[in-house]
Amino acid sequence: MTRKKVKLAYIENKSSRRATYKKRVKIVVKKTRELSVLCGIDTCTIVYGPDEQAPVVWPPCEVEAKRIISNFRIKSEVDMSERSLNQQTFLKESVNKAQEKLFKLQQRKREIQIENLATDIMSGRLTLEQSNPFDLRDLILVIENRMRAMQQRIRIIEDGYINNNQTILPNVTTNLHI
Repeated sequence: MTRKKVKLAYIENKSSRRATYKKRVKIVVKKTRELSVLCGIDTCTIVYGPDEQAPVVWPPCEVEAKRIISNFRIKSEVDMSERSLNQQTFLKESVNKAQEKLFKLQQRKREIQIENLATDIMSGRLTLEQSNPFDLRDLILVIENRMRAMQQRIRIIEDGYINNNQTILPNVTTNLHI
């Protein structure tokens, strides 16, 4: 039997609101205690109810609760700010990650373009004269990398290190200019 999704809105009916408050406070205290036990950390919960005389506090020992609160207050603002991530920092990190990803994608796109250009030239579909002069330096890098890969394959074949028609080829990367 699945639970009905709770609509997060203010409960108008006072008795229903009070019952929900009491039930949820018990759950919050239970989860706080479980977090403390399972993770071995200091946790403290203080809940002020609108119609309650005293707040609900966990841990129930006043000395322990005061110790946790004072330790929390002692933490310097520098320490707290190092752990927190404000919106500006989050956005800067997101932008930096997106820019890095974009750069890698542009670099990969450029590598594919030059690989295709080399293939077109080698197959006779294009001539060097038809290609862009700015692509020639990158084209030379691609051709040199292909030559190195071919030389490696030839060495493997000559040395007899072929096992079941599987060869381990070097990971050839290019440093193309975008």
